[in-house]
Amino acid sequence: MKRTIPFISAICCAAILLQACAGSKNSLSDKSTEIVNNKVTNGTCYVEFTDGSTKQFASLKLITGIFKTPHLLADNKQVLNSKEIKSYYDGQYFAVSDKALTTSKTSYVAVDALPGFARRIATGKLNVYSRKFYNGNNSVEEYFLQIGSNSPIVAYSTEVMKGILKDNAKALEYFNSNAKVSPVSKKILTAVEIYNNGELLSKN
Repeated sequence: MKRTIPFISAICCAAILLQACAGSKNSLSDKSTEIVNNKVTNGTCYVEFTDGSTKQFASLKLITGIFKTPHLLADNKQVLNSKEIKSYYDGQYFAVSDKALTTSKTSYVAVDALPGFARRIATGKLNVYSRKFYNGNNSVEEYFLQIGSNSPIVAYSTEVMKGILKDNAKALEYFNSNAKVSPVSKKILTAVEIYNNGELLSKN
């Protein structure tokens, strides 16, 4: 009997440890679930098509090259052309078609995203999108701003930026400061970071 009690105790301890490990594993898997543009991705990529449907994929790759029409390759086999895509998430960045942007400029450049698409580079109360286009000779980067995830995505300008930041004194003060920051995008993103988080966070 004396030998049985320690044995039972050992079994109980092992059961508790196994349950704790299982709980830990579940909590880790929960962290792989991401929410992008109000969609639960479960860590996967997805494409929102122009017909309103959405499909998830294990992988999405931007394919470019000489004599190639830029497109997305889903799961290393399915070709998806930009004309049929409204937005997409490639596992790292969310991008939207130029039809969602309030701009008259057309872009045929495919560097970080499909031609004409703007890639979201900052997320929060204020979102920032980036898009490249040719100004005649060189590739230029332009920015777009969006309050929340359902409002229009408008072209960046100093006036628009100040209008958005006016309800956050710290962010507006930084944006209006004479701090010499290069490139210009760094100052925009820093001001947005202050606006979204209430303070400046250090970046690696």
